[in-house]
Amino acid sequence: MKIQLVSFPAYNRLSTKERLDRYSAVLDILSNTDADFVMFSEWVLKSPSDLTSMEPALRKFRKKPVTALIELNEKKGLKGNQMYLFKDGVWRNIGCQVFAESSKVNEVNVELLLDEIEKYRLFEVNGLRFLCLQCGENNIMRSVKGEERAVFRLQKCAKLKRRFDDILSNVDVVLNPTHTPWLGRFKEPFESRMKTFSEKKRYCFTCTQMKGKQLENARNNPKDNSTMKGMHSRWLMKPIFTNHDKDYLIQSYEID
Repeated sequence: MKIQLVSFPAYNRLSTKERLDRYSAVLDILSNTDADFVMFSEWVLKSPSDLTSMEPALRKFRKKPVTALIELNEKKGLKGNQMYLFKDGVWRNIGCQVFAESSKVNEVNVELLLDEIEKYRLFEVNGLRFLCLQCGENNIMRSVKGEERAVFRLQKCAKLKRRFDDILSNVDVVLNPTHTPWLGRFKEPFESRMKTFSEKKRYCFTCTQMKGKQLENARNNPKDNSTMKGMHSRWLMKPIFTNHDKDYLIQSYEID
């Protein structure tokens, strides 16, 4: 099974032309990819209408099924960061980000996140079971300095810990698309969480927006993984395909 990660540059506002160009790029990627599953970095497109309008073309031109995950930079009531899943020829909303920072990880928010996961964020592709955590929702785990493993942040809440442990034990792939690169002082804690998510023969994939010179750096250094990476059983995976030639980055991985 092939997994494809796609990273676009970050933006504050898109002009009409830029929005159309990005829409065309997403449609082109999904129409022509040979991957079984595609995960985009966060905030790629703006409106749900961008997604629904491409459904007829994808249903018509796709030679084999593809599943994809994308987040829109839209506001829905008081909630933003809406995540959408493309499966069986249609896009469907699978919820929004529950929390972004460790300070917001409390019993109420964790229970809400677990409810969202169990209702919307678990899905299958080619017999493998996927779980999606949006960006800072990985703060449900706490990285301990000097320790290789991350641990469930609310250790005293046995019921919530058991629920999350049960979820993890029943998935094959953990996805964590993000809005910004986890660099500097955040790099080590983030990688600790990725390694922990990838334990027990699971896979973990992350993909973030590019900022600053990250596209240029990736072109100059094919081994650069500051915007996307995959892990399996705590080990960094080597992509089977990399493309840095366009205004976005692509990496592909093979999993089984």
